[in-house]
Amino acid sequence: MQIINRLLETPCYIIDFLPQQVPKYCGGKFFEVEDYLLNHCESYGLRDRLIRVILKVMCYYPVSVYSNEWIKQPTPKQVVEIIMENRVGDINMLFTSKDALLQFGRDSLNICIYNPDEEMSILFEKIVVSEGLFWRKAE
Repeated sequence: MQIINRLLETPCYIIDFLPQQVPKYCGGKFFEVEDYLLNHCESYGLRDRLIRVILKVMCYYPVSVYSNEWIKQPTPKQVVEIIMENRVGDINMLFTSKDALLQFGRDSLNICIYNPDEEMSILFEKIVVSEGLFWRKAE
């Protein structure tokens, strides 16, 4: 957990279905849209696109996943099961060769990547775009 806590203090990038953060008090319907999509993920394939990003990145880097315990080099099936079974809390994926952390909350419509180097950022951006999502630096 010390590794996770340390990486949470590093620069963060976001994989999101929106191209930029929604400003506070803008008058839009963000929370209603978010709630709707979270409760109807299967209808719109958003969760599937986020899972495909994770699986594609796993092709390039060794990973360990933490949900209730650490799993080194999980299979794609294990990762999907962890994501689909985890109803509350975050799933943490440590890219062991890159000292980077992917954090995905079951109650969230985005993925946070902490401490990606330039090579990893370029790769993530390509994969994210291939899934019709957006890659941006966290504010």
